[in-house]
Amino acid sequence: MNDAALPIADAAALPRILILGVGNILLSDEGAGVEVINRLNQCKLPEYIELVDGATRAMELADIMRGRDKVIIADAVAAGSEPGAVFRFGIDQLAELRQMSVSVHDIGVHEAIFQLRLLGELPPDIVFYGIQPDNLALGEGLTPKVKAAVEIVKEFILQDLAIL
Repeated sequence: MNDAALPIADAAALPRILILGVGNILLSDEGAGVEVINRLNQCKLPEYIELVDGATRAMELADIMRGRDKVIIADAVAAGSEPGAVFRFGIDQLAELRQMSVSVHDIGVHEAIFQLRLLGELPPDIVFYGIQPDNLALGEGLTPKVKAAVEIVKEFILQDLAIL
């Protein structure tokens, strides 16, 4: 057994954390959530934290979130604010978030949360980070303000996890 391995009893006690980035990278700033995951992939995170690019996995989102202690979701949201503005929502603000949503896949996120709540399997801690997009036209790459906001969201997530 190497020094980094944990005994099974200790491993079972670790929190099960999911960070889920959603978005469509072919619609410019709509890919902000996916870029958050790309940036976090460059960080050294504990093995019990799973990073998932959920862009094309709308039908699997409930299964991906099930059994987690904490879920953090990153995406673009139309809040009528300045491009690059960052928002943090809790599960209690889900209805408000749905009204601001711009993502074509967000129905999957909302339905997954609704399904898990209905089944009594909703993770106890869900946080949603939204970034106000500037450009949603067909094209790859983020605008400068949204690119800067992605870095801010990454740092907020690391703070949420107490990992700096």
